[in-house]
Amino acid sequence: MVFRTVATRSPLAPACHVARAYVKPKTQLNVRAMSMRARPSTPRRVVSGLVTVTAIVAGAAFGVYCLDSRAGVHRWLFPPMMELLTDPESGSKISIKLLEHGLAPRDCGKDDEVLRTELFGKTLTNPIGLAAGFDKQGEAIDGLFDLGFGLVEIGSITPEPQPGNPTPRMFRLPLDAAVINRMGFNSEGHEAVRERLHARLHKWVQRVLSAGEGLVSSVGAPAPEPTALAEAQVFANYPVINTSLLDDAHVPRSLKQDRLLSINLGKNKSSREDSVVDYVKGVQALGAYADMLVINVSSPNTPGLRRLQRRSVLEGVLRDVVTARDDVAKQRIDSLPLVVKVAPDLSDAELEDVADAARASKIDGIIVSNTTVSRPAGLLSTQHVHEAGGLSGPPVKPLALHALQVIYKRSEGKIPLIGCGGIMTAEDALEFARAGASAVQLYTALAYRGPGLPRRIKDDLAARLRAEGKTWKDIVGSGLRDVPSYAPDAVNQVGLYPGAQDAFDRSVASVRHEIEQLRESFEGHASEERRALPFDIDEHDDRFKELLREAHRVTDDVPHFNDASSPQAGVLPQRTSSVPEHLLLMAKERGLTQGEVLHEAVHDAAAVPQAPAPALAASHSADATPMSTDKAAPDHTTLGGLKGHEAKSVPEAYRAPSTAEKRVV
Repeated sequence: MVFRTVATRSPLAPACHVARAYVKPKTQLNVRAMSMRARPSTPRRVVSGLVTVTAIVAGAAFGVYCLDSRAGVHRWLFPPMMELLTDPESGSKISIKLLEHGLAPRDCGKDDEVLRTELFGKTLTNPIGLAAGFDKQGEAIDGLFDLGFGLVEIGSITPEPQPGNPTPRMFRLPLDAAVINRMGFNSEGHEAVRERLHARLHKWVQRVLSAGEGLVSSVGAPAPEPTALAEAQVFANYPVINTSLLDDAHVPRSLKQDRLLSINLGKNKSSREDSVVDYVKGVQALGAYADMLVINVSSPNTPGLRRLQRRSVLEGVLRDVVTARDDVAKQRIDSLPLVVKVAPDLSDAELEDVADAARASKIDGIIVSNTTVSRPAGLLSTQHVHEAGGLSGPPVKPLALHALQVIYKRSEGKIPLIGCGGIMTAEDALEFARAGASAVQLYTALAYRGPGLPRRIKDDLAARLRAEGKTWKDIVGSGLRDVPSYAPDAVNQVGLYPGAQDAFDRSVASVRHEIEQLRESFEGHASEERRALPFDIDEHDDRFKELLREAHRVTDDVPHFNDASSPQAGVLPQRTSSVPEHLLLMAKERGLTQGEVLHEAVHDAAAVPQAPAPALAASHSADATPMSTDKAAPDHTTLGGLKGHEAKSVPEAYRAPSTAEKRVV
């Protein structure tokens, strides 16, 4: 409305008063004119309504279609779009968020009975698992189980939060369907993940109590029995929700029937390389929430971590972690399997050492394998191929398969193995099973083939097994055969970070220089005669004689003397002899070398004697070793510039050997 002031004169008011009046603008007249126009006809309104309803129904149908992981868009449309529009790490984060909030597809099929298997005494509806590295913080566990995996592994998780390596740290090799990553254990830490797992448990218990449901989202598994639902109601009697109520209700930590939740434990970069404390902390903090724990000693992106795979170190690490696991397992009814994850870049001898260490430490299983630092021949991609980090995908499959065969053969099939590395099809899974894998894991293939990959692999796998008239358990280890030995090719290794190769080359050159110096030192003194300090022998000192025998036994087993120089100067043998075990223990405790502790032991037993009188030497000349009269007078100078004189008569057992038996360095 527009107000306009108009001056009017009223007989009842003074002329100066002004009244306000409303004046309708022209725009209002135009609106009224438009309202007078004819409305759309009935047929047109019907057509418009039908189009709207059709669009709504089509959108709903497409949404329902997309909820099934087998939909073609999840293989042919969405993965290429993700690859085109995002970098690898951003694409992974988007996928995690979609899975976390229930916006991802689900496996709507049912697992075939031929796929049912057992792992560590626990039943699995299928042997297809997700490897660690995708859901590092445990944010989308339920969404990942809904994709149809029988085993989901989260992590690696470190005790303290750490950001990992600088970005970019993940690279696609699309022509090879592979990925290179150097994430560096980016983790929110034990406490953050533990709180997230506890919140998941709390939410699930509340859902069970409010809806009277059983195991949430038991995709691919038979419906739970009514008795199981009744047992689940025991949760109502718990004033505080904790993991012990799962034991009473016989519910796995995955909260899914016949599924396993695995937690991968890593180390902080700031921790000592040889320290096992980080793994023990992980067992204590997260063991209560896991169906299975994994010790990661094979990531190539944490400096020094792979050195823990040496048997002498690995066995000690595993024993300490097994002890911590046993303490946690006492507080739960079911078992808590502990497995170790190894690299594919080990030689056959090193792989056999891993198998021996696993058996000796009584660990429950081995995951074979992690990413490789090598760049196998035949890679088609050229961009990013020389980036530092671990390579995953089909190129690592031959290495992982070979490592699996070696470990299975060495362990005689007595240790459950999980195959991982380059699995993209049902045929790949069958190859790993025949090589000894009780279950398999994939990760990289999920990014290239979409969320429907687990269902496609399971369907194809079931069809192949039924055609052979076998089950998954029947083929595990059935195709083991002798394979050529393998040793890593150092030429194709890639460093942990830019510039690492140069540092490695400098280290190698330094070691070679030290070896050359040692060789020159040994060659320069090869012909020199090494003598012990001069000493006198008291024929009544039995204790001293026994110590002397022990010293000679350590060095050469035969006590003898150099009669050409001084009858009391012992000559060390050419070969290097072993040191007694008690002396080795003493050296280790005191931080001494073997030579230092041996020298100290002999020196403490016998002090350097005083020079005897000349008459004493003459009185015993008849008992001394005969010497040729035409020889020059002996030189009594020994090592260290000490003057040696002829000592008393040497007992029969300590006399010098004959000329033919005499040995001088």
